[in-house]
Amino acid sequence: MKINFDEAAKNWDSDIWKQIRASDVAKDMLKFLYNTQDMNALEYGCGTGLLGFYLLPYFKNITFCDSSQGMLDQVKNKIEEKACKNCDTILLDHDKPFDTSKKYDCIFNLMILHHIDNVEDIIKNWSEALNKGGYLCIADLEEEDGSFHGKEFSGHKGFSKGKLTEIFKKNNFDLITISQPHITKKQKSDGEIVEYPIFLVICKKN
Repeated sequence: MKINFDEAAKNWDSDIWKQIRASDVAKDMLKFLYNTQDMNALEYGCGTGLLGFYLLPYFKNITFCDSSQGMLDQVKNKIEEKACKNCDTILLDHDKPFDTSKKYDCIFNLMILHHIDNVEDIIKNWSEALNKGGYLCIADLEEEDGSFHGKEFSGHKGFSKGKLTEIFKKNNFDLITISQPHITKKQKSDGEIVEYPIFLVICKKN
C-alpha cells in the first residue's frame, strides 16, 4: 500500500494530533541545538511543513523539500500567507539522488524515515549534504507490530534506535541525544487505544 500524499495534503493539517506531534518534536529539538539563528536548515520530506514552520522563527533559513507536489503546494501557500522571507522549497525527484552540492547546517525530518526503502543510503546522502559540525535530527516510530499503517503498508515497522545509531556512526555522526518527545495514539476498530512512541535522535557530523 502506498499513500497518495498529493491527495492527503489537502486535509493533512486538519488533524490536530499531527500539529501537536510536530510542536512536541520542535520543542525537544530546540533543547539540544545551539546558535540556530546562524543555521541554514533542510526539512527533508517536509509534507505540509508542520515541523519546519514551528522552527522557522529560530533558524536563519529553512528549505522545505518533498517528493509530493501537493504537499509542497500547501507549503507555498503558507509561505505566501505568512509572508515568510527565510525559506524556500525543492521538489524531490524519485528518479534522481538528492543533490548534495548545496550544504546545510541542519537536516531534520518527522515521520519520514519509515517510508524510505534504503535507510543506509539516505543517511549517507544526508551526511554528504551537511557541513562539518552540522546536525541531523530524525523523529520517527519506535519498533512496532505493523499496526500503525496496517498490514498492507510496504515501509518499515518503526526502528530500533540501537541499529540506527550504528548506521549514524558509519556515516560520520556522533550521537548527541535520543529522546521521546511524543506518543501518538490510534484507536483500533475494536475501540482499543494503541500507543506508538515517537523517538527523536540528534546527531552531529564529525
